[in-house]
Amino acid sequence: MNQSGLTALLAVLFLSSSLAFAVPLDRFTVTANAAISGHNIEQLSNVSPDQCAASCLDSSRSQWCVSFDYYKGSNKCDLSNKNAQGVGGLKTNYPGNPYDHYSLISNPIDSFIQTPNAAIYGHNNEHLTQVTPEQCAEACTGANRSYWCQSFDYYKEAKACDLSDKRATDVGDLKTDYPNNPYNHYSRISGEAPANPIPGNKHVLLIGLDGLRGDSIQCNSCAETPNMDALIEGGAFHDNVLAGGQQVTVSGPGWASVFTGYWDDDHGITSNSTSLKLGKPHVFDLIRQSYPTATSAVVADWVNLTTNLLPENVDYVYGNNNKDSQQATDKVIEWLSWEHAPSAIFYYLHNIDIHTSSYDPDSAYYQAAIEKEDQQIGQVLNALSSRPNYASEEWLIVVTSDHGGLGSGHGGQSAEERNTFVILNNNYSNPAVPAYCLGNLNNQGMTQVDSAAPHIIDFLGLDYQTAGSRHPACGY
Repeated sequence: MNQSGLTALLAVLFLSSSLAFAVPLDRFTVTANAAISGHNIEQLSNVSPDQCAASCLDSSRSQWCVSFDYYKGSNKCDLSNKNAQGVGGLKTNYPGNPYDHYSLISNPIDSFIQTPNAAIYGHNNEHLTQVTPEQCAEACTGANRSYWCQSFDYYKEAKACDLSDKRATDVGDLKTDYPNNPYNHYSRISGEAPANPIPGNKHVLLIGLDGLRGDSIQCNSCAETPNMDALIEGGAFHDNVLAGGQQVTVSGPGWASVFTGYWDDDHGITSNSTSLKLGKPHVFDLIRQSYPTATSAVVADWVNLTTNLLPENVDYVYGNNNKDSQQATDKVIEWLSWEHAPSAIFYYLHNIDIHTSSYDPDSAYYQAAIEKEDQQIGQVLNALSSRPNYASEEWLIVVTSDHGGLGSGHGGQSAEERNTFVILNNNYSNPAVPAYCLGNLNNQGMTQVDSAAPHIIDFLGLDYQTAGSRHPACGY
């Protein structure tokens, strides 16, 4: 080989190695002269930005590392489990501008397993054209489709894909004998969540009991609810959390206020129409903003909860059959069986909201429905406390409802229709954990915007304010 050929070859090799080395850094966006200093988990010395990016993405750190600040003058970096949005934004006024901030770009394709030259053709729900596999993955996991999309077949030559609500196991496995192998199959990863990044291994289990009045438990003639009673005994309880007032006492506005800590004039959910979108962030999305690798899960049989009231960045969604509480319970038990359970779970039970008989706490029908749902909660609590690492975790269990009822209906502003409740317990069957909240909270009035979101935000130490506020007896 002559000198010019050797030079060209070396140039190609150098360019190739440079491009390969730069791949980790391509996963990050950079903001010059900015940082989130003070939120680092690990500091590295004598490194380049490329090496910091590669370290952040390696297997020992990828479960928590989502950003880093690079010290330009001293070749160091601080790796962090938080991004700028989760700590109130970037700071840009450091004297001398010594830092650049690098934030990880999430790649939806990482949530899929690819099977080359295979498909489940014929089971598509939606066909997309002029797209890459990454764009198909982004569409499948986006807020409008994540509650049903489980896989997609990618047309390699045509650059198109079929999104499906089926997995290969649902349709008798993959087909792999298509002429010329035009497809690759992508299946959403399920069965395990990544390690929980929240300090103290804190989690949230939000239990929603549709239509349960606060005065229908914890009284002499009330339904027998040993599992909710156990949560109350070791935690805190308010039996008259006021829904409604400036909004109607129906499920859409009620659950939106529970999830956001705002009333309908702020969150925008004024009815049960699925066309309405949350105008304030779901509390599970606030968790993701502070901890981008945190995961969330929702199980519900009411379509609004798996569509327009769904967290924007939810990871696991399961729509159980209509009022099939056992099916919902089994799904939560499955999530709790994983080594790394989702960071936050919403578990919805529908059967108390009967619409047919009476919301009267003395009604035998109402009591029977409450008792059956309490038994479902008992199964979940048993699965939770049986987790192998439960002693090293801290779960805030929040139980609440969307509205009360009067006679056989709701929607108005009577005391009975406005009456909901909240239970807060962070050390169920784990007494070594200091109590976040204890006792009867009725000494101070509470409204629905005070119930779940402000206490979850406070418990996790998130930097966000809502229209509601935590009860003064709660907190550390």
